[in-house]
Amino acid sequence: MTALPHLTRRDGVYYWRRKSRRLSTGSIDLRVSLRTTDRSRAITLARVLSADSETLMPALEQSRITLDEAKRYLHHVVRSHTENAADLRRNLRLRYGVPSCDMQDRFAWAKAKSWELLARMGTGATITEQVEHELIAQGRSADDIRILGLVLEQIIKPSLTSDREAEDRAMQFERINGRAPASDAEDLQLLELHIEGKRAAQTAIRNTSVEVLAAEVVQDMNPTAPPLPIETAPAPRPPSWQAAVVPLRPEPAAILAVAPTAPSLDPSISAVIDRMIECKRHDDGGFEEKTARQYQAFGALLQRVIAKSDVRGLVQADVVKFRAVLFRLPKSFGKSPSDHTASIEEILAKASTLPKEKVGMAIGTVNRYLDHFSALVNSAKSEGIDIDPKLSPGALRRKERVRQRDKKRTFTRAELRALFQHDFWTSETGIPSLDQRRTTGLYWVPLICAYTGMRREEISGFSPEHFKEEEGIWYFELVPTSTRRLKTAASARRIPVHADLISLGLVDVVQQAQKKRQSLLFPDLREPSSKIFGRKVGRFMEKMIAEIWGATGEGLSLQSTRHYVQHVLDLDKSVPEKVSREIMGHEGTDVHSTVYGDQCPMSDLKAAIDRLPSLINLPDFPKGLIR
Repeated sequence: MTALPHLTRRDGVYYWRRKSRRLSTGSIDLRVSLRTTDRSRAITLARVLSADSETLMPALEQSRITLDEAKRYLHHVVRSHTENAADLRRNLRLRYGVPSCDMQDRFAWAKAKSWELLARMGTGATITEQVEHELIAQGRSADDIRILGLVLEQIIKPSLTSDREAEDRAMQFERINGRAPASDAEDLQLLELHIEGKRAAQTAIRNTSVEVLAAEVVQDMNPTAPPLPIETAPAPRPPSWQAAVVPLRPEPAAILAVAPTAPSLDPSISAVIDRMIECKRHDDGGFEEKTARQYQAFGALLQRVIAKSDVRGLVQADVVKFRAVLFRLPKSFGKSPSDHTASIEEILAKASTLPKEKVGMAIGTVNRYLDHFSALVNSAKSEGIDIDPKLSPGALRRKERVRQRDKKRTFTRAELRALFQHDFWTSETGIPSLDQRRTTGLYWVPLICAYTGMRREEISGFSPEHFKEEEGIWYFELVPTSTRRLKTAASARRIPVHADLISLGLVDVVQQAQKKRQSLLFPDLREPSSKIFGRKVGRFMEKMIAEIWGATGEGLSLQSTRHYVQHVLDLDKSVPEKVSREIMGHEGTDVHSTVYGDQCPMSDLKAAIDRLPSLINLPDFPKGLIR
């Protein structure tokens, strides 16, 4: 161990830890859980981290959240957590006249224990054999441990590391301290503070520097409504700061005597949505992260509007109120950080001063929220949670006045030819050079979309290993991967490469990516801050369209190329409808087209793709072969 000074072990788990002095005062203490109990593997990982940290430590030394900023943020985390817990207990008592049932107590314990494990082992915390033995020694059952694993792995950890939660932490930190986190190092420290603040609000166990700081914050606050004790085993002697906590007054015996049967699952709106998302992620067709974030945003907004957190308390009047608020919110709602912190009343008051055309969500957006509401209700019902039988969010959907096909403009052939005559695709000069541009996703994705009808996410997240040849025909094989899901089950398909793309050198580009064993065909499109593929090329196309057409290009986007391909195939009588559907990745319209039959022959798919007219003048277009 002495040969590796940054490698340590605690509770059987290995950690990499490195300290450094700051430029002014204090020190930097960077700790990472290696998530392994195997010493040989830990040594390998520690060596890699030690080497990589040589460039990271100078940045950390110059970018660090101050002690006062940390205290203010911890104050916010602890206060919001204790207040939310107290509000939930009051709502349960007012609604049901009893404290939490046994199962709810188990979930509460599992939540508190999860934060403890995260504070102790980092974001890679898992229930190791040693942790399991400790819990059994404390009197916890196998069911308790299973619930703990569910809460830790499927509820807290995914939300803790999601982009949405990271943005929310940064936004709260900026609101509290007047500045946003300035670096990845501060984001990491903010995550550590968030975990410790949550843990400190639940219980006090260890005594590291961050925990002491969190304890001081709780002592300064002197909260009057801490979480109720949930441990069944005798609790250790609390530290001195906990003496300031004033416990809740016991409930009257008459109220506690009423005990209706409670559900075995957490009935909160957020918990039902989280379980629904987890279930959908295991569907055969996959589940887009974008849709998951939409569900979570819906749940958060619903609770802000109706001031309820329990799905069992929802009534049809709540749906009516929710829809009414959606039509009164600013169209720009959600784009400003203040929208996430201000009350709904404040936001509506501000909206009342805006011009009429800037107020009210689109009917399509409102209907989508109502669909999410229906999904929430149906999911709760399927779990056996009691729901008001009169609750019917779908009944309030409104009919849209605009046809689906009119919501997005379709490129014409002339417009696409003008697009690909832009200097970016044709000029030998410029920075980066044409040869460099030919290796990027910005160069190829618009061309591939215009010649195949593929979605931008499908080609932006495409893996070179799924570019194949059959009977002398090169084709894209679209299947779900570890880095990209498909939109629907029908999205899994094979699309031949158009002759023009082959002439431009696409096959050479893919084969070079295969030789390099790239996980993505176009790694330049990957954005570290987002798991969504296609945003970068989408913004690039918006810029190109504005530069070429200005205001007359409104409504055009990269998606318009997909509409163009569908339009051309629909009008070509020589292309069978079944072939067109398979190329576009659409389901059939009846049982015959969706159930019966097999994949179309590759030769038929290739013939249909080559029916798409040429969008470039090959003799004049710069050769795309890799030199």
